Amino acid sequence: MAIELSRLIKKVKHMDIVLLAGEKGLDNMVSWVHMVETKEASTFLEGGEIAFSTGIGLNNGLSLLELIKNMKENNATGAIINVGPFIEHVSQEVIDFGNEKNFPIFMVPWKIHIAEIMRIFCFAITKSDQMNIEIAAAFKNAIFFPKQEELYLAPLSQNDFSLNWPYYVCVVNIKQSAHHSISLSRQESVCTLLENRLCHRHHINFAIFHYENQIVIVLGNYTEEKQAVFVKDLEECLTTFLQKKEEYYIGIGKCTKSIRCLDKSYHQAIAIQKLQEKKKISKSLNSYSHMGMYKLLMGIEDHEILSEYYEKTILPLIEYDQQNNSDLVDVLRCYLAHNGSVNETADALFVHRNTINYKLSKAAGLLNLNFSMLDTRLQLVLGFMLQDML
Repeated sequence: MAIELSRLIKKVKHMDIVLLAGEKGLDNMVSWVHMVETKEASTFLEGGEIAFSTGIGLNNGLSLLELIKNMKENNATGAIINVGPFIEHVSQEVIDFGNEKNFPIFMVPWKIHIAEIMRIFCFAITKSDQMNIEIAAAFKNAIFFPKQEELYLAPLSQNDFSLNWPYYVCVVNIKQSAHHSISLSRQESVCTLLENRLCHRHHINFAIFHYENQIVIVLGNYTEEKQAVFVKDLEECLTTFLQKKEEYYIGIGKCTKSIRCLDKSYHQAIAIQKLQEKKKISKSLNSYSHMGMYKLLMGIEDHEILSEYYEKTILPLIEYDQQNNSDLVDVLRCYLAHNGSVNETADALFVHRNTINYKLSKAAGLLNLNFSMLDTRLQLVLGFMLQDML
């Protein structure tokens, strides 16, 4: 994806490269390199590049300051100026601009071949990208093929992810409409933006990648407090990056005991995310540790048990409503939400209490249950919770 500018500069510190301005921007992420000699060339920047210039394109109509401003406007990460026959020196105006905008500006003497610096940078960025791809592939294998440890234990340990760390899996789904997730290219773009920004905020030991319609983030060796800070920063970044019609949903699974349990944390995160999408829980409830009774249901790995329970509690009433165009399910759910109070249910639905009593009696007969019993109401509450999750 990208690599910090400061890390790149360390690889060429022996080449007489000098930082002139923008020291506060050294944590910026670099996605690639680009030669920028003219104003027109700066428009080819896609964002995140480190821009190089010898000044050969400078003339009476374009100053170095204007060129640097164009680089910044087109979202370059920084600039490296080759001082020589075309640029004799870097003016104080340019230095002041770099410091004001936190835009790193470096100088290298003419004797240094900038092509060699570009080669070193490209190699480092490519190697970093390759490492990210390997880490993402290994985490995918850990999540979806947990028993095939040979697919993920070695590559993750080689990339400094300890096998015995605790892990959280966070899943983000970004919707561009109620029924459609964002495109694959948009997912890739958001992944890059998130990784860069979260690295800027000094978060470490995390991996981010996309899978199907989701962005998956794995946090390694995080305490619950550090995880909460990470998620807060993640939400702030999403709010900044997302377009007007895009909406995000986040789920964070339970903290695992080791890397071998990532699949459980992933599926819990997916379940939480789906509850948010269905508006069954608030978007602020995104962590497994805050899910109350839902945690019990998420902990049941045998989905046949969940489906069977749902089919024997709520499903008969749903089918009756569908066949008879009635609203017994809505009435029962409202009744349970108001702790079995007929009066409160009638007020919430704006109908007479006799109507509520009639419909509850009808529903009780269809289900062959006594709604006045607390145990029965608890069974039905669990049934509705399963309906939300399935």
